[in-house]
Amino acid sequence: MEHVQCILCGSSASRPLFSKPSKKGELFTVNRCSSCGLEYLSPRPGRDEIGAYYNAEYFSRRTDRGYDDYLSREVRKEIERVFVMNLSDLGFYEFEENCSAQRRSLDIGCAAGYFVSYLQQRGWDARGIDISEHCVSAACDAGLNVDHGNYLEQSYDGRFDLITLWASIEHLHDPHLFVEKIARDLAPSGIVYISTCRTGGLNFMKLFGRKWRFYNFPEHLYFFSNKTMKALLHKYGFAVKRRVTYGSGIGSSGTIRKRVADAMAKKMYMGDMMLVSAEMRDKRR
Repeated sequence: MEHVQCILCGSSASRPLFSKPSKKGELFTVNRCSSCGLEYLSPRPGRDEIGAYYNAEYFSRRTDRGYDDYLSREVRKEIERVFVMNLSDLGFYEFEENCSAQRRSLDIGCAAGYFVSYLQQRGWDARGIDISEHCVSAACDAGLNVDHGNYLEQSYDGRFDLITLWASIEHLHDPHLFVEKIARDLAPSGIVYISTCRTGGLNFMKLFGRKWRFYNFPEHLYFFSNKTMKALLHKYGFAVKRRVTYGSGIGSSGTIRKRVADAMAKKMYMGDMMLVSAEMRDKRR
């Protein structure tokens, strides 16, 4: 296990919030930076050890996340429904209309490449990358342009109009380095979309405490609030264009209770998930 300090402000002073066992019974502690408020897991598995938590079983028996077979048709349909909703909320379709003819995209943490496939069908030169050999194999079998590996170690010919991190940034050991590299890999007029679980503020997650649905240890290493996400992006030259929250964690799929709670979460900005669209402040780079 490795001990870490805050990636946002560099402070080594933090306060432990609580500890919780993983599905293997190991005890992990989430900490809050005493300076900027960023929440993160420490100590945590190192980069070489974390892969043990992302084997094929992670995508086939992960029932705590609401599905038990990531590669099934039903799960794919639900994932596609969510990111189409996300794209609409972030103004993607207006952005797409004004994008260059040679539209290039990269989905970081693409899993089986569902979003890569969606953009490819819309005429994009769409690429993806993921650390899961199991999922990348499925994506490649489907004819998608997806790489297996670490984005930080990957180089690309040319820049991208759109880079996405759908529910991925909370899994990363070095989210700050990812954002820094994304700034280099984006075209001057490009944008980045990030979705992640949200802490802080007026938020449905406070109803659940340590039983919150996204306190999955050690797969989730970082927990961002609106404030800390904005600070992270700003640190590497980005300005937030749009910000949306959604999701309540209340009720079962299809129930009236869930529909009402989710509608409230979105309308009143109480969601425990957030969407962010950002662009570089200086587009002359």
